[in-house]
Amino acid sequence: MKELGIDREANWRTFPKWQITAVSILLLMHVLPAAAQDGDRTANAAKANADSTMAQAEQRYSFDIAPKPLPQAIAEFSAVTGLQVLYTEQSTFGRTAPALKGTFTAGDALRRLLAGSGLVGRFTSPTAVTLGRPGSQSADGPFELGPITVEGGQESAYGPVTGYKADRSASATKTDTPIINVPQSIQVVPREVIDDQRATTLADIAKNISGVQAAGTFGNRAEALRIRGFEQFAFTTDGLPSSQFFGDESFLDLANVERVEVVKGPASVIYGQSDPGGRVNLITKKPLDKPYYAAEVTAGSFGFVRPTIDLSTPLTENKAVKFRINAAYQRDDSFRDFFVASERKFFAPTGTLEISSDTRLTVSGQYFEQDNQFDRGIVALGEGVANLPNSRYLGEKFSTFEADQIRVQYLLEHDFNDAWSVRNSARIVTGSASRFSADPRGLLPDNRSLRRRALTQESDNNEYRFQNDILGKIGGGLIRHDILIGVEAARSERKVQFATAALAPIDIFNPVYGATPGPFGAPSIVDNRINLVGVYLQDQISIGDHWHILAGGRFDYAKLRSESGGSVLKPTERDFSPRAGVVFKPIETISLYGSYAQSFTPETGSTFDGTPFKPETGEQFELGVKAEFFDGRLSATAAVYQLTRQNVTTSDPNNPGFSLQTGEQRSRGLELDITGEIMPGWKVIASGALIEAEITEDNNFDPGNRLNNVPEISGSLWTTYEFQQGTLRGLGFGAGIFAVGEREGDLANTFKADGYIRTDAMVSYTYKEKIKAQLNIENLFDVDYIEAPRSRNEIYPGAPLTVLGTISIKL
Repeated sequence: MKELGIDREANWRTFPKWQITAVSILLLMHVLPAAAQDGDRTANAAKANADSTMAQAEQRYSFDIAPKPLPQAIAEFSAVTGLQVLYTEQSTFGRTAPALKGTFTAGDALRRLLAGSGLVGRFTSPTAVTLGRPGSQSADGPFELGPITVEGGQESAYGPVTGYKADRSASATKTDTPIINVPQSIQVVPREVIDDQRATTLADIAKNISGVQAAGTFGNRAEALRIRGFEQFAFTTDGLPSSQFFGDESFLDLANVERVEVVKGPASVIYGQSDPGGRVNLITKKPLDKPYYAAEVTAGSFGFVRPTIDLSTPLTENKAVKFRINAAYQRDDSFRDFFVASERKFFAPTGTLEISSDTRLTVSGQYFEQDNQFDRGIVALGEGVANLPNSRYLGEKFSTFEADQIRVQYLLEHDFNDAWSVRNSARIVTGSASRFSADPRGLLPDNRSLRRRALTQESDNNEYRFQNDILGKIGGGLIRHDILIGVEAARSERKVQFATAALAPIDIFNPVYGATPGPFGAPSIVDNRINLVGVYLQDQISIGDHWHILAGGRFDYAKLRSESGGSVLKPTERDFSPRAGVVFKPIETISLYGSYAQSFTPETGSTFDGTPFKPETGEQFELGVKAEFFDGRLSATAAVYQLTRQNVTTSDPNNPGFSLQTGEQRSRGLELDITGEIMPGWKVIASGALIEAEITEDNNFDPGNRLNNVPEISGSLWTTYEFQQGTLRGLGFGAGIFAVGEREGDLANTFKADGYIRTDAMVSYTYKEKIKAQLNIENLFDVDYIEAPRSRNEIYPGAPLTVLGTISIKL
C-alpha cells in the first residue's frame, strides 16, 4: 500500500481486467452485443465510483478523538466524515483506539484509529468502509487501507503510556493483553506520573499503589517494598527477574524506565521463585523511529542535583537500525546528618535491529555506580520510636557503602506467521559491593547508649539468565486460545567475605562522633550458588466476547550450594506452581474476575536432624472488578484477597541455633486503584487499601501479631491539571495526599510507628511543548514521619519539606 493507504494506480489498472474477463466469458456464451453494452455500463459505473472514492480519499477532516474503545472511536469518525463503517461486533470487541487529533484524510485517520488492532479497511462505496482482518473477504481488495504502526498510536504493553492510564500489560502473562481481561490486580505507574512527581526511587513509585509500602533500604544500599504485607526486594526488568535470593545489590535508577508495573499476588507461574506478595516489573525505554533529544536538570533541597539525558535516533534511512541512550548523575547531601554525600552514576544504551519484517533484535546494557553513607536510620525506645530528630545519624564518618553493576541483555523475536512467534532473551549481570559500616546492636539499660559494632564486607555477584518463549494463537470465532510455552534457566552466584570488630557505643540524644573500630576478627566467607530450570505453560482462552479464562502452571527445579565456615549444603528442590482465573465481561467496559495462584521460594539450610528445608510457598485467592469510565479515559480496579505464606522458618524450641518450618503468615485485604483522565488536562491516580496481615503460626512470635510495617489503612490521591488552550495553555498544577496508618515496628509487636499524612504539590509551565519548567514541593507541611520500620534497631525516617526545581528541553 502507498503511504497514505490508497493505491490510486493499482485502482485504475484493475477495472480493465474486469472488463476483459467479462467480455471473454460472454463471448463464449454467444451474447457479445449484450456483453459489450453491459461492459460499457460497468466500466462507467466503476469509473464514477472510483472518482467519487478518490475525491473522498483526498478530502481532509479535523479530528479530536480521545483514546477510547474502538467502536466508540469509529462512531466519532463516522460523525465527522459522514462515512458508514461496517464491521462485526466480535472483530472490535475489547480493542481500544488511540487518540486522534489533527487534520487528516479519511483513509489516514482510519488507519491511525485501527493501528495495532489487526484490522484493515477498504472503501466498498463512496460512502462506506468495511473493516476486517488482512486477507479476509470483507477487507480484501484494491482500496485496502492496510495496518500500520503509528508512533503514539495504540499502546503496546512493552512501550510508553500516553497520560496516566495504561490499557495493556505483559507483566502478569508475558503476552500483550488488555489489563481489563487479566484476572489479577495489575497497577501501572507511567512515565508521566514519574516525571510529574519527580520520582527517583521505587519508594516514590510505591506511594501511588494500593497495598504497597516502602520497606527500607538495607542501610542505604538498595530498596525493598512490601506488597500486600510481604517483602519484595528482587525486582524484574523487561520480564527478566533478579535472583530472589540476592535481589539487587544497589538502587535501581529510573532514568531509562518507561513504566513501572506491579502485579499483585503470586507470580511464580511466570517468574519462578518469587515472594507471594507480588512482582514489580520495570519496562525500559526503547529506540524511537524519529530523532528525539531530551535533557533535564533537577536541583533542590539538601544539595540534590540530578542531570539526565535521553537521546534516540534511527541510524539508517529505512529505520531498520535504531539507537537510544539514557544517562543520569545524582548527588545528594541528604536531610540526614551525613558526613559523605551520596552519588549515583547511570548509563544505559539500547539498540534495535530489524533483521527482516519478521525478525527483530534488541540489545541493551546498563552500568550503575553508587557511593553512599551507610545508614540504618534511628532506633526504638520503649513502645515507640525514640524521640529524635529525623536527621539524627547514629553511624560514623567511615561508615560507607560502594557498589557497581553491569547488565547486558538481548531480546530476539521472530514471527513465523500471524499466529505463531518465538521470543528468546538472555541477560548477564555482574557486580561488586564494598561496605565498611557502624551497625546498631541495641540500646543499653540506660536507654540512651546504643551498642554498635564495626563490619567490613566485600561481595561479588554474578547472574546468568536465559528465557525462550513460544507464543501462538489457535482457533477463531467463538473460542480463541493464546498459548505461551516457555523455558527458563538461570544461575546466580554471590560470594561474601566479612569481618567484625568492636566499636564504642554512641549517645543517641547527644552523639559524639569519631569512634574507631577495634581489631577485626578472622574473616568469614559465605559462598552461595543457585541453578534454576523452569518450564511453564499458559493458555488464555477467550469464549465469545464476554468470557476470558487464564490457566497455567510452572515446574521448577532448583539446585543450591551454600558454603559457610567449612560447611557445605547442596539441597535440591522441585515445585509446581499453578494459576487459574476467569474474567466475565457483562459489558465492554466492566470485567468481574476471580483467580487462584501459588508461589514458591527455595530455602537454604536444614533442620536439627539434617532434613533440608522445603520451599517457602504462597497461596492466594482473589476476587475483583475492573471498570472504565469517561469513554475509556479513566479506569478503576477493586480487589479483595486472602494470601497465605507457608513454610516460614521459625526457631526450633528444642534445639537452639536451629530452625523448623512451622511458621505461617496471612494477609487479607481490600484494595482500590483509580487512574486516568477525568477531562482533557485533568489527570488523577488514586489508591486505598485495608489490610489485615498477621502471624497465624510461629514458635517465636504470638499468633495474631501483626506483620511489621504493614498499615491497616493507607491511601493516596495525586491529581494534576494543565490548561489546554488560551493564554494559560501549558500552565499546570498538581497536588497529592499520601496517608499511611499506624504500623507495628517488628514481628514481636514491641513498638509502633505512628501513622501520617504527607502532602505534595507541583506547578509547571511548558513552552511550545519543548521547554518545561517545573517546581515540586514534597512534604509541604513539613510533617515528621517514619517511612519504614524494620526492627528496633533499623527505622527509616521520612524526609522533611523538600523543594525541587526542574528545567527540561525536548527536541
